[in-house]
Amino acid sequence: MTQTTIPYKGMKGVSRLFSTYTTEYARLADYYAGDWRENSSYEAVAQNLTTSPVDRQILVDVLEEQNSNWNNGTLASQLRDPDSLAVVTGQQVGIFGGPLYTLYKALSAVRLADRLTSVLSRPVIPVFWIEGGDHDLDEVRQISLVGRKIWYEGHRLPETGNLGSVGSLVFNAEIDRVRGELIDQLPMTEFRDEVLGSYYSAYHQGTTFTDAFAQTLKSLLGSDSMVFMNPEDCRLKELIAPLLRRELKEYATTHTALKATSDALEEDYHAQVHVRPGNVFLLSESQREALHPTGNGYSPQFSEEKIIPIDQIHEIPPCSLSPNVVMRPLVQDSLLPTVAYVAGPGEIAYFAQLKSLYTWAKRPMPIIFPRASLTIIEPRIAELMDRHDLAAEELGSEIPEIMRKRVLEGSELAQAFKKAGVMLDESADGLRPAVTEVDVTLQPTVEATLAQWRKALSKLQQRAERAEKRRHEQLRTQIEHCKEALYPNGNFQERELPALYFLTKYGDSFLDQVRSRLNIDYCGEHQLMTLV
Repeated sequence: MTQTTIPYKGMKGVSRLFSTYTTEYARLADYYAGDWRENSSYEAVAQNLTTSPVDRQILVDVLEEQNSNWNNGTLASQLRDPDSLAVVTGQQVGIFGGPLYTLYKALSAVRLADRLTSVLSRPVIPVFWIEGGDHDLDEVRQISLVGRKIWYEGHRLPETGNLGSVGSLVFNAEIDRVRGELIDQLPMTEFRDEVLGSYYSAYHQGTTFTDAFAQTLKSLLGSDSMVFMNPEDCRLKELIAPLLRRELKEYATTHTALKATSDALEEDYHAQVHVRPGNVFLLSESQREALHPTGNGYSPQFSEEKIIPIDQIHEIPPCSLSPNVVMRPLVQDSLLPTVAYVAGPGEIAYFAQLKSLYTWAKRPMPIIFPRASLTIIEPRIAELMDRHDLAAEELGSEIPEIMRKRVLEGSELAQAFKKAGVMLDESADGLRPAVTEVDVTLQPTVEATLAQWRKALSKLQQRAERAEKRRHEQLRTQIEHCKEALYPNGNFQERELPALYFLTKYGDSFLDQVRSRLNIDYCGEHQLMTLV
């Protein structure tokens, strides 16, 4: 198949804000730091970072230690260079590496860092922010395969509240059941055992979600491809505690600014993040609670009778403070010299709400670069799509809609038999008087003969219609097969399937093709990659 990209505009499941950002940046320029397509945008942010340096000593000490523990090379040490910058991306700690878009985000960041190193003539290091501080266990404990989901059930949510930071949760014996179910569900191929062995070396009893995720990502990307960062280290939290305490004291200011921007966005687009006063969580060993302002202090989400007075905010240990989705980017860019952040569609939408908060935090806002978005098309699927002239975006529609375009009422077959019936009636009208004029007693024979002709035509039509129905059923089955391959479980492939799925079927060839063919020049469109 020759189709290689799909424009975002008009794609089902893509917001207008995101499609506008990727194609008509000028319409949204007021909400961001610069046009992601222009080198001058990165040059301007790089200059701002020179005058707004970060504290690198503790940062790099922690990163070197973390990456050493994950056997991930020495790339982190390059961030000691005061001239170095970072291209950052990140994701939650999805089990078995999460969906494919996690891999695509990481590779996009690596490619962009390489490009900017040349453009800016200074070291630009790709950094992956491992978001283990979130408390949404459901977000990270499922593996989606075609037509099936596998859930890790090793940690039960309490009736009230949550389990705290999911990244620190330790896998128990339940992970062995999940591993066994994966063996049952994945196809038996020459690659399966080796691929699963690699994943199982990361996902086993006694390891945490964060450590297993980091090991898996390292395996997919290769050692020293990028720096992995666990921001939950208390030494890093010491560095950003002043920012979070300031937010707690000045929440009225940040809330007003955030709401004004969000209201303006909603006039033409949408606000991705629901705005509420207070953007900090209180973290304990078993709970992550939003801190709600009460006027004279803060009330923890699940302990509303407890009040933390404003003048005691400084007494909260740094390791007990955790940013919400609004503050997380500001925390990230207070720790790192971030020249660009590689973002998915939802992230690009919520960054549009944050520009005024970067001004409040006195930090340069990075350029927001859209990650590569891919759909993998297997050779057999490509063959079926070519045979039936199926476009990838068409398969995002419902099956009946796709079928209607190919099996219209009044098909050629129905029209042909309708025409034959008319011709038979016309022939009868001419034959009947001609025969009866010769011999009127032949009229019953004429009528019987005409009835036999009509019956024979009807039988032929029934047989042809049954054959056509079988052909349509086969077509429907093949269309369903293509749709499930490109939109498994009714969702974008990259949001459902893990890299594990394709690695099991194609081995390292899959990774080699993704690494070599993922193109950040086409990040303004959705890319189609047919495997060879």
